[in-house]
Amino acid sequence: MPIIKSASTTTASESSTNEAREALDCLHELSQLLNTGLDKKTLTACVRLLESGVHPDALAQIIQVLRTETRPAKV
Repeated sequence: MPIIKSASTTTASESSTNEAREALDCLHELSQLLNTGLDKKTLTACVRLLESGVHPDALAQIIQVLRTETRPAKV
């Protein structure tokens, strides 16, 4: 006898996942329009840091420093 999941439980979980995915997609599109150079993986990490309480300006400064340090040196 197959187990039938409750439609409301499955729908709520799937809805939450879909909303998170859509929000990340919108954030990535905005990021591309602004030419930030951040991919989805990096944006996800940034969102998680912000949600955990990291100050947005501090995060932006860290990203800028990391970019300047990882640029190849001009010869």
